[in-house]
Amino acid sequence: MSLGDRKTKPSDKERLRGYRQIAMATTIPLIMLAGPAVGYFLGRFLDSLLGTSNVLMVVFLLLGVAAGGMEAYRIIKQIIRESDN
Repeated sequence: MSLGDRKTKPSDKERLRGYRQIAMATTIPLIMLAGPAVGYFLGRFLDSLLGTSNVLMVVFLLLGVAAGGMEAYRIIKQIIRESDN
């Protein structure tokens, strides 16, 4: 058996980095759901408090979608940056 045939095991540092990247990637769907949900409920609450008709719900829902998208983009950039090292 030559040296090239032997599979090398990843070091502990590489394994932990992989686990960290998986953990960060699994938070993306939660962030994409949480941002719009918070915006929706906050907007509905403010609409009922101020007597407006769903205007603030739509505004805060869109802000939640934008915030969730920006946070997901930031996480993806960080995962790519860590995988390049």
